Amino acid sequence: MLTRLVTGLGLRVHCGTAVREIHPAADGRVGGVTLTDGTALDARLVVFSAGVRPRDELAGPAGLATGGRGGFLVDDLCRTEDPHIWAVGECAAVRGRTYGLVAPGYRMAELVADRLLDRPTAPFADPDTAAKLKLLGVDVASFGDAHAETEGALEYVLRDDTAGTYAKLVLDPEGRVLRGGVLAGDATAYRTLRALTGRELTAPPDLLLSAPGPGGPPPPPRAADAA
Repeated sequence: MLTRLVTGLGLRVHCGTAVREIHPAADGRVGGVTLTDGTALDARLVVFSAGVRPRDELAGPAGLATGGRGGFLVDDLCRTEDPHIWAVGECAAVRGRTYGLVAPGYRMAELVADRLLDRPTAPFADPDTAAKLKLLGVDVASFGDAHAETEGALEYVLRDDTAGTYAKLVLDPEGRVLRGGVLAGDATAYRTLRALTGRELTAPPDLLLSAPGPGGPPPPPRAADAA
């Protein structure tokens, strides 16, 4: 559904591939690219979305371990191998994983503050990775167990090709407790659903998702490519 909405904006989407080679033009600028699936595309601009790169250059001189993809390696209390050194935010790899979102960073900061003040606190677990974005004018959101990784989880999917909307709710095995979900094309229900995550549903799934919302804006005149 997201591919359909983005295509309607004038983009051509290439999934399951990446840029293998960038070809220069006669003036030395970008002239085109070849994807890993062999597709050749004319291009005048190439944009890489590289994600988060942890600032962990102090780890080596300090003799501290780092995660497999960078970041100070910390335990579930955000403490490094040195009990006097802590790390939080995007430079920390909690049990080897770096979180590139603000909510987990806030939780890490709260946890370390509690430890420094000798206040009781729960270990870092199940961080809030919910996110609501507007992708090229198209509303997208995810929250909780969006990929139904919890054992026995049920998925309720509501897709409306006419309206250009997609919604998936992940429920517990009894279908009563909301575990997470994904919204595309219309994220009107995001705030309500996020607040319900981990709680028993207050209404049937179709009613929770019934709030109307807009589709994508009208397409621009020219097409582009996204890989």
